[in-house]
Amino acid sequence: MVAGNHVHLDAFSRQGGKLLRHEQVVLFFAVLCQVSRDKKEADLEVFHPLQRRAEDLPAFLDNGLKARPEMRRKTFTLSERAVLIPIELVEALRTAALKVPVFSIIGGLLGQGPFLERSVQEGLIATGALLTAVISGSVLTPLLLPFLLGRAFSLKGFSIGCALSLLLLAVVDFPSRLPAIAWFLIMTSVSAFLAMNFTGASTYTSLSGVRKEMRWALPLQIAGGSLGFVLWLMALWIR
Repeated sequence: MVAGNHVHLDAFSRQGGKLLRHEQVVLFFAVLCQVSRDKKEADLEVFHPLQRRAEDLPAFLDNGLKARPEMRRKTFTLSERAVLIPIELVEALRTAALKVPVFSIIGGLLGQGPFLERSVQEGLIATGALLTAVISGSVLTPLLLPFLLGRAFSLKGFSIGCALSLLLLAVVDFPSRLPAIAWFLIMTSVSAFLAMNFTGASTYTSLSGVRKEMRWALPLQIAGGSLGFVLWLMALWIR
């Protein structure tokens, strides 16, 4: 039974049309913070040995309600991180797809030269830049998580975003440094922001730690992205 932020245990089940009461309850460690019970009124023995997967439950029961050491150890392997990518990737690509026409239209209106030519050119650059940011923040950050710089997810996303952004800037022939700096700020800010989406799915972050990171990371990401957008507009105007 759920009441507010607490879960009160009433261990009953039906068997053969009869209501049976159980005296033992097996819980995963992750839900213990939501569990409360009155020891005086409820005679329940609560087991909470499982840190990993539901597949460990049969072995735990067969072993006399004793957990093996690997059952108590929570992992965050490459495959466990990779399974998180599709959801974040689809959402990030959808958002990026909505931003590309905006850059394309503004580039065509403010850029020097025919509207269609400038619109297509700026749209292609925006597509490459935003795709680079999405790949670095939503794909490479979880895959390379243990090897990236820093402990904060935003810093990890920023570091891999820097690497891929510099690689893209080396390939694209910008007419001046101003648009290159602008897109660098936009790409790294977006990559850092997208990387933060994995804090809730990781096995070692805490709510207080995530809030602390957001207090300093989000303002920097907003400032970096905004400054990059302003510099991009200036580059179009003075080109």
